[in-house]
Amino acid sequence: MFTTRRTWRCALAVLGTAAVIASTPTPALAASSSPWIAYNGTSVNNARVPASTIDMTTRSPKAFDTVTYVVSGKVVSATAKAAQLADGDWAATTSVDLSGFAGRISLTARMVSGKSSSSVAKSLRVVDPSTNLGSGSGATVDRPTRTARAQYGDGRPNAFTTGLRGGAPARSQTGDLTITADGTVVDGVLINGCLVVKASNVTIRNSKVVCNRKGRQLAINVADGAKNLVIEDSEIDATGTDVGIGWGNYTLRRVNLHGSADGARWGTNVTIEDSWIHDMSREDSLHSDAMQTTSGANVVIRHNTLDPSNNGDPLNSAIMIGTETGQQSLKNVLIEKNFLGGGSYTVNIRSDANISGLVVKGNTFDDNSRYGAIVAPTNKDIVFTGNVLGWTGAAVTIDPR
Repeated sequence: MFTTRRTWRCALAVLGTAAVIASTPTPALAASSSPWIAYNGTSVNNARVPASTIDMTTRSPKAFDTVTYVVSGKVVSATAKAAQLADGDWAATTSVDLSGFAGRISLTARMVSGKSSSSVAKSLRVVDPSTNLGSGSGATVDRPTRTARAQYGDGRPNAFTTGLRGGAPARSQTGDLTITADGTVVDGVLINGCLVVKASNVTIRNSKVVCNRKGRQLAINVADGAKNLVIEDSEIDATGTDVGIGWGNYTLRRVNLHGSADGARWGTNVTIEDSWIHDMSREDSLHSDAMQTTSGANVVIRHNTLDPSNNGDPLNSAIMIGTETGQQSLKNVLIEKNFLGGGSYTVNIRSDANISGLVVKGNTFDDNSRYGAIVAPTNKDIVFTGNVLGWTGAAVTIDPR
């Protein structure tokens, strides 16, 4: 798909442009020029707030008597009296109950002054109260440890269900391995090096690839012309590399892949199922994703746990989709029954992507992204159905491009 490392880096930089949203400073507690709503001292505009009862403050340079908060016509607070502050603003604080909400909402503060009234409305995102992500503009991500995630009982692929079976491989090889014979089977081998597959119908099972080479483009390179590579019950430690595996004509089953900037890059004829791709790295300012495609066809991504975030950094996306290289199109792709988390947006689809037959259904989203679960264009051949937030079961909100 890519001919040089430089070409790939340029394409990736373009791909990530829409995903990384610049942070904006939140207003300080000082005299205001217009009414605004504060939570924990900062504006709630486009912020993340917990789905619980929290204190909110409305501030205004104009005098008002009381304030009440409303969401979708429902009053969610008691009425609070306003008082004038030392800086000249008028402010009122009261408890707001958001425990019945999830995802993007519009919160309205209704201010009453004598017989007149006014209001200010702000869009915000109601999130799992057990997370601690702040406003999404400068906070870090508190996410479960790898051990805690492995103990989840919700059926997600994890450390207990992916990777090696029965302990360390019995045999080992030091140095890069290039496979050139069709039908080769690699079973129970620790490969202390990177892997290039130039043959068809190759099977790698119960093995571990340790390609910790900074600056390497691919830990596992499926070369042009190679077909039907199957990797199952194996681990890919790609720490320091740009990509864990790429580009097409391969299947991953019950694979534990981690450490690279991008986990799996997929093009044509790819199936990834029952696998765990996680803890990506930020290499040379690349926009890191658990999975990414820039062109492809005939792809199935089914029942995986995909979360690029690493040590408080949500990174770019669990799944990043564009069509700016190769055939410059994406056809016949199914993304279903996955557990997805992390990223600025967990699923990020470029607005200029040329898409035909993309289905995203039945996926469960964690609430540890920076801005939202899905951002996607509205005028493409994409079907979204049955995607939910894992902590509430509520339908996922799709932010339009």
